[in-house]
Amino acid sequence: MPEITIRLYEGRTDEQKQEIVEVFTRELSRIIDREPDYISVEFNEIPWDENVPDNLRAMQSQKQGGEKT
Repeated sequence: MPEITIRLYEGRTDEQKQEIVEVFTRELSRIIDREPDYISVEFNEIPWDENVPDNLRAMQSQKQGGEKT
């Protein structure tokens, strides 16, 4: 059974994660010629903390309408 693990910083909506699951599952199924029911997708969400790289912190701040940090 193919398993996909995606690590990303927390804050994505359920709709965004669902779209990721659909696209990754569809494309992997197509590439490896395997039924989508056998493909598993897991998210490991990383908390935003002091270890977030500055470029990502700045991007998040801009998305929220704030200034670069």
